Amino acid sequence: MKKFAVLSVVVVFLALAFPLNALAAGPSDTKVILGSSYTLESGDLLDGDLLVLGGSASLESNSLVDGNVFVLGGNVEIAGVVEGSVGVLGGNVLLMGTSVVTGDVVSLGGTISRRTGAVIEGELSPNFGFDIDAPVPTLPRGITLPDFSRLVTVSPWISIFWFLFRVLVLAGLAALVVMFWPEATGRTGEAAIGYPLPAGGLGLLTIIAGPIMLVILLITILLSPVSLVGFVILAAAAVFGWIAIGFEVGKRIGQGMKWELQAPAAAGLGTLLLSLVAGGIDFIPCVGWLAPFLVISLGLGAVILTRFGSQQYLGSAASASLAAPQEVPPAPPAPAPKKRTTKKTEDK
Repeated sequence: MKKFAVLSVVVVFLALAFPLNALAAGPSDTKVILGSSYTLESGDLLDGDLLVLGGSASLESNSLVDGNVFVLGGNVEIAGVVEGSVGVLGGNVLLMGTSVVTGDVVSLGGTISRRTGAVIEGELSPNFGFDIDAPVPTLPRGITLPDFSRLVTVSPWISIFWFLFRVLVLAGLAALVVMFWPEATGRTGEAAIGYPLPAGGLGLLTIIAGPIMLVILLITILLSPVSLVGFVILAAAAVFGWIAIGFEVGKRIGQGMKWELQAPAAAGLGTLLLSLVAGGIDFIPCVGWLAPFLVISLGLGAVILTRFGSQQYLGSAASASLAAPQEVPPAPPAPAPKKRTTKKTEDK
């Protein structure tokens, strides 16, 4: 069950935070499909993961996916071989009789149908969640329970525990993200730390203009699904940017302390410290919100500059390379006047 729970968390975040380059391969050779369906025909091989957002996936017989399959908001029909796990959020899974899945099969908000002959070497986990069937006690007339709502709102311990819980979850999520995309997360963190002005400015502009544009789209009937997806992408970009900055902080802490930290450990440590510091400042009245707001702006801008880490941002480096030839112009050879004067004196 531990493997199943971890996979469920990974499915949710992968569906939200992966680079949205349709029909393109990311840094880890992952096939990403946005807003359309995907079919892997018979005899074809997909070397990497498959991620489909807002569409369905169909893997025909004799097809092979050498990786994981994740689908958000669509159905999956598998008749081939998946050398990994299958995760679906908001859709159904249909395993044909010729299908083979070497990992787990997880469905959140959908059903899993398994035909005779389908092979699942991992766990079959439909409808992730906890079903608690607890009896509701009935009280005699005239007896009422005390109202604990005021205690919850007044006690500061509730907010502190909730804050620590969010920090730990975000740190664990950072470690999972870096396990899958260390290069993409590293590129985003380097852009945020190396170019804070363009990253912060672009992130601030996105925070101001992005929701306004999405609300305008939400008002219209035809484009309302697009706006909802936009809000999800915007939130995912903010979380991914925060984790990228935490990853860069963790790497620098490891270098400063001369610790040999693996990439997931550095991401978890850096994100934990970053969240504690920024979130702790957030408790300061009136001005505390500035710290997390600046971090979110910086990370969001870096995500946009690097396109979710799919490419490295080299804006300043490119301009410096163009200006380099002008800084050192070729100098003409200097004349030697002393030799000429010596010749004249010898003739005389």
